[in-house]
Amino acid sequence: MQTKRTLKELMSSLGIEINDIDIFDEALTHNSWANETGNSKTYQRLEFLGDAILQMKVSEYLFNNFATFNEGSLTKYRSAMVREESLAFVAKNLELGQYIKLGIGEINSKGHEKASMLCDIFESLTAAIYLDQGIEKVNSWLEQTLFKSSNVNYFIEQTHDYKSELQEVIQLENRSELEYKVIDKQTNDYNQTTFKVAIIIDNKTYGTGEGTNKKAAEQAAAKSAISKMKKR
Repeated sequence: MQTKRTLKELMSSLGIEINDIDIFDEALTHNSWANETGNSKTYQRLEFLGDAILQMKVSEYLFNNFATFNEGSLTKYRSAMVREESLAFVAKNLELGQYIKLGIGEINSKGHEKASMLCDIFESLTAAIYLDQGIEKVNSWLEQTLFKSSNVNYFIEQTHDYKSELQEVIQLENRSELEYKVIDKQTNDYNQTTFKVAIIIDNKTYGTGEGTNKKAAEQAAAKSAISKMKKR
């Protein structure tokens, strides 16, 4: 369990001086903790509000910073930035997982490392900052976290369709056979699965890739294959 002082130190390191400590405690309280302690408040309502705030602020950020993007591109990149994997990525870099109040079962199953929970916490903390500090402080919070240029570039990179690009390369080179083959699948003690996929073109392996699902692994493998083919 984190103390209020520790929570204040976390927020202070991000330039946020807390006024209402209770709302930040609520933003970090999982329902498993609430069920075990009889606490009636969890982060779910704040998560709901935070999701709406992020949709609006990410839309505004993309509109202001990518003037050449059309509506379709803006929508695609907004989805990339607010999806579970992206928000969990930012939360993990901030080490927010260690501050989540969890019940025994979730602690034992490493709940603080789950992407879904890290995403929820980023949303709920965004809402807590808004309610406690106002929209200007939310802007500052996002500029230091979600909107860092390295993060934005990474999220946009994830929207690239390497499978379609590889298919175009295959057609240009008059190759006939392309296969995505799962060559490994590992599930750890916390039921988290990693797939490894190989790209096979005309019976020759051109690249491999890993991901938490087959689609992500195939995209990673396609990117690897394209890189190898361009170097020839």
